[in-house]
Amino acid sequence: MTNLLVFKEWMKNIYDRIEIYAKPFLKFFVALIIFFTINSQMGYNAKLTSLPVMLGCSLVSAFTPSGVLLFLAAAISVGHIMSNSLILGGIVVIIYLILFLMFTRYTPELSLVVAAVPVLYVLKVPFFIPLLLGLVSTPAAVIPVACGVIIYYLFEVVKVVTSTNPGNSIEEILSVFKMFVDGFGSNKNMFLAVAVFTAVLLITYFISRFPMDYGFYVAILVGSIVNVLGFLMGDLFLNLDLDIVAVIVQTIISAVIVFVVWFFRLSLDYTAVERVQFEDDDYYYYVKAVPKMKVAAPEKKIKTISEQKENISADED
Repeated sequence: MTNLLVFKEWMKNIYDRIEIYAKPFLKFFVALIIFFTINSQMGYNAKLTSLPVMLGCSLVSAFTPSGVLLFLAAAISVGHIMSNSLILGGIVVIIYLILFLMFTRYTPELSLVVAAVPVLYVLKVPFFIPLLLGLVSTPAAVIPVACGVIIYYLFEVVKVVTSTNPGNSIEEILSVFKMFVDGFGSNKNMFLAVAVFTAVLLITYFISRFPMDYGFYVAILVGSIVNVLGFLMGDLFLNLDLDIVAVIVQTIISAVIVFVVWFFRLSLDYTAVERVQFEDDDYYYYVKAVPKMKVAAPEKKIKTISEQKENISADED
């Protein structure tokens, strides 16, 4: 444990020194992953998949608010869809506007979450987001999480519909619209994922706020169990034919990642808990204080031998 704490402090010191350069680089890297994922999943327009476009959009996202990244991601995805079907592109734009109005009213600072959820689905660790947000955010975070889940399944329906090579005649347009409504509006997997993610985020949030030892880690564990049980119950009662083994594995991986992230963010020493009581004119306070774990990095001692001193000793001999 001591070695991990030393490593943590060492990493923190390095990041503090290069923070001004690290933040834009990390935003550039995250944006590049998001744009690459969109292009790999959609890829209907060759111009939008070109490397200069991805690098340019990522560079812009690195030095602008996260809302700009979300807008560029939405614009690229709509461009891909419209290259294949104008009617589908129009429907997606309307859905985007509805989702935009939903989360910007309550959680505009979490706009990056909306873009991150579909990417994490592709990377097979989607359960990372509700677990982490349950620790670091508020219950309102369920809105951008739900929007991200909806966008992921929206892409899945769009890929199915576009595989039919829709045309531009009235009959084909109506057929596309019906296929989309049937595939999106009755998507049980999407509704189950939104419900389970909401439950996981809220349970993780409330447990992590309880004044108990190791509450944050208990919250991650309970949230992970709720996630598996939620999808298992949904599979049984909704007949979804989910791969429960994959859900369990992905939940474990997501939980481990959240454990690591939380360890580097906040490590508490529960062996040195202090309880303090005091009062003022209006209230009497009961305070539980848990110190943070901090270990100073060991300093290297370098012994310097003076050449002049050695020469003096030689002359005396």
